[in-house]
Amino acid sequence: MSETEQQTPPEANNPAITGDKAKEYRHALTSDEAYTLRLWWQRLTLDPPALKKITEAPAYPRGVRAVLRRCDTVESVMLTEAFRHLWSALESQVWEKAPTANSKKQRDQRLETWAIIAAVASELRDEASGAPLGKRLGEKRPNTTDTPRMSDLRFQQLLDCHTPEELIRRFRRALKLAGNEAVSVVLLADMVALWAREQRGQYRAEATQRFAFVMSDAYFHARALKPAAGD
Repeated sequence: MSETEQQTPPEANNPAITGDKAKEYRHALTSDEAYTLRLWWQRLTLDPPALKKITEAPAYPRGVRAVLRRCDTVESVMLTEAFRHLWSALESQVWEKAPTANSKKQRDQRLETWAIIAAVASELRDEASGAPLGKRLGEKRPNTTDTPRMSDLRFQQLLDCHTPEELIRRFRRALKLAGNEAVSVVLLADMVALWAREQRGQYRAEATQRFAFVMSDAYFHARALKPAAGD
């Protein structure tokens, strides 16, 4: 995924958009991509009064998010208004270069990755900065003592996705078990981007920085924690 120089918008210093208060560690997204994604998600999801506290940018029209959530393939996502807004913002960060076979391939890969991200992120209703999906899935269900939101078996299946459509389906199911909340939209997208890289054979040298380990580490750490008093 290319990293390019760009002008930083004034709102990029707003922690409510950037999520930098928690100093989120990302494995695949750049800081500029994280900013662009969160602002897009906020405009897609938040109601106007809540959005106005964060940015002067207007909310997207009603129904835009609903159309995106009904898509279950990469191709259908790419045709939505919601994705066009996201992709336009991402593309505006990239310097124009002379087209080559290699740059076209990279752009196609980037398009697919961000279409998957858009399909998954649109399910999130409310987020918690710095909270990974794996941690949320490993947390105990309300009113239980040792039952995680996602079972170990389903979690292993979540790690074993082989196609974009399979990942969209399983991540959406995982978010539903998570209550579609209390997960960082940036860290959620970061895991999708990391998975996409690995599907292309681009593995990080350190095993601890790979998709399965990062997800599992957060999940099993949460599994090991005792429920808080009153849960």
